[in-house]
Amino acid sequence: MPEAFRDNEERERFELDVDGHVAFVTYRKTPEFITLVHTEVPPELGGRGIGSKLGRATLDAVRAQGRKLSVECDFIRNYMKKNIAYNDLLVEGDDAQVEPETSYKAGCFCGAVEVEASGKPLFAGYCHCADCQAWSAAPINAFSLWKADSVRVTRGESEIGTFSKTEHSDRKFCKRCGGHVMTAHPRMRLIDVYANLLKGYTHEPTLHANYGSKMVSVRDGLPKYRDLPAELGGSGEMLPD
Repeated sequence: MPEAFRDNEERERFELDVDGHVAFVTYRKTPEFITLVHTEVPPELGGRGIGSKLGRATLDAVRAQGRKLSVECDFIRNYMKKNIAYNDLLVEGDDAQVEPETSYKAGCFCGAVEVEASGKPLFAGYCHCADCQAWSAAPINAFSLWKADSVRVTRGESEIGTFSKTEHSDRKFCKRCGGHVMTAHPRMRLIDVYANLLKGYTHEPTLHANYGSKMVSVRDGLPKYRDLPAELGGSGEMLPD
């Protein structure tokens, strides 16, 4: 287990210290059983695979303590779907809830950096904002927004650079080739993994965002938002094709 990982029984949680921040998994314990309740990773640590490190250390700790496991936490359940070797920890009858799920890999231009997104994106569409146009050197960015704990870095974490023009978006790129990989949105706790990079992923767009800044018109019948849908913090105002 990582040296910075500990079982804080006083606060009833497993903790992982990273760069002055604490990621944790809360629990309830009895002498024979443990229930994992909730995982919290500070936004400052998003996109670095910290959740996966915490999940692995937590499950290793449960195994070392010899307790049977029950899971209420969605993050831990999703982690176990990708790491089914931990299924033997579960109380009888609970393993049916952690079947493996689909995952997609994406990489930078040179292949030094690789990330993996699991499950399904919460939102998928096209962004027309001026920042995406400048960042991608293209008029439209095909985005897929995933829960932050559904995305992990599987290769080249030390090669990832970050540029944050505003506090809303942390744009991630490979320091070797400059290839763009993803953008973390810490306030929304979502990560945009660029749809065209995800191998085996079928992009199913449902909307156009920031259409008020469009460089080209797209007449595809999808909703066109002047900025963002209300559920993503925008005005929800619609524009015609």
